[in-house]
Amino acid sequence: MMRCVFSLLALLPLALAVRAGGPGGEKVDIRGQVTAVTPLKGKLLGSVRIEGVKEKDTGYDKAVVKVTAATRVFKAAGGKRVPAKFEDVKVGARVQARFTGPVLESYPVQTTADWLVILEAK
Repeated sequence: MMRCVFSLLALLPLALAVRAGGPGGEKVDIRGQVTAVTPLKGKLLGSVRIEGVKEKDTGYDKAVVKVTAATRVFKAAGGKRVPAKFEDVKVGARVQARFTGPVLESYPVQTTADWLVILEAK
């Protein structure tokens, strides 16, 4: 009986990670509405201003997030995440993102996105 309990406790972090909502169950740093998109060229594709509410599973309510050629961009479709492009990110869209690298502790925070998901409209 105790082995069963310990086995279940060992799986708990995995279950919580899958519920986190990012690609592969990764942690989400911010979720909210896109209030500005600034396209650029080169390795820096542009930046996105995201405004939301700090939730139980997020760390920030507002951020200016750089999107680079290394940033993975997805679109939620039918409960799955499919590859998308930076050009698919529009003002008014609901998105969530995971940060990579340093976070400038200004307000709103400024950082780079590891990935960004365009969420389906509810």
